[in-house]
Amino acid sequence: MKPSNTPAHPADGIARTWTRTVLTTEPADHDTAEAAARAAYRTAGLPGPTEFIWCPSPWAALELIWRFLEEGQAPLVNSVRRAVLNQALSAARAPLLDRASDTERLSALGEFHYYFERKGFYGEQRYDGMDERYDLMERPYRCPPVLPSERSALRPVLHAVHQTYRHVLSPLWSAIDRAISADYTPHPTWYWPDEHGLVDQNDEARAVVRYSTPDLTDRFFDPAWCFYPDLMVLAAIDTYRRVFDTDPGAAWQGCRDVALTSGPWWPFPRTVVMSERPTLLTLDKQDRLHADDGPAIQWGDGHHVWAHDGVLIGPPRSESATSGA
Repeated sequence: MKPSNTPAHPADGIARTWTRTVLTTEPADHDTAEAAARAAYRTAGLPGPTEFIWCPSPWAALELIWRFLEEGQAPLVNSVRRAVLNQALSAARAPLLDRASDTERLSALGEFHYYFERKGFYGEQRYDGMDERYDLMERPYRCPPVLPSERSALRPVLHAVHQTYRHVLSPLWSAIDRAISADYTPHPTWYWPDEHGLVDQNDEARAVVRYSTPDLTDRFFDPAWCFYPDLMVLAAIDTYRRVFDTDPGAAWQGCRDVALTSGPWWPFPRTVVMSERPTLLTLDKQDRLHADDGPAIQWGDGHHVWAHDGVLIGPPRSESATSGA
């Protein structure tokens, strides 16, 4: 019998691409990342930034971001990143929806909205009373429903990428959150101009990702998701491109290339805050953040996090001054 020439499922390669962006310790490619960020601004119809500030760690980046917010600078995360990725996702989904019959679309629409009502939220805003419940029911997601074929293709990719959030990003950003919360309260997500804009019924990316991963813990208010939110959306767009052979257009390429060549980044009207990648990152056999006798993750400025089996642990007392955990 001849050996099988069947290639690996595309989902495997897509998941590897987007988990590697978090797990790599290769130095950031400053030139490529800055060119990609400028492209993202152009796609959003905005003037390009005049300054890039590279921070040695996420701690340093968040301190700088907080100063900008205190000065009254409005973050452009929603327009430069989120709106651009929603545009790309819509373009990638359109051919599938165009080919679907009216019956398929109506059936998917019913299941789509029933899911969000059954789970008790729209736009990730949970309700506490009946008045809020019916108000949200009157404003469902306005994006097209997710077809069964889309969901079946997205689930394995998003599930795999989500494990990176669960085992690496969640403990990492929890450590950062603990360290900085004593000084100030982080803005939820920093997508929108103010902390009250948590419900966006036009946010197709949030709806598609959330609906396609119903068995996963809701991560949208987890610090990891708040500060590194694009990973799942980029993986979803890449799934449409490589599994369904649809074209998301050029809109997503800037955000994609920044994510592939640097750490997390935040756009402002004139300045882009970029963060370097870690210089050390160790995992156990289950791909959880882990080290037996030292930091599991560390950056060039000395900030580091200790973890065992994906769970934060405290460093030795002599190390606590620089641990950031």
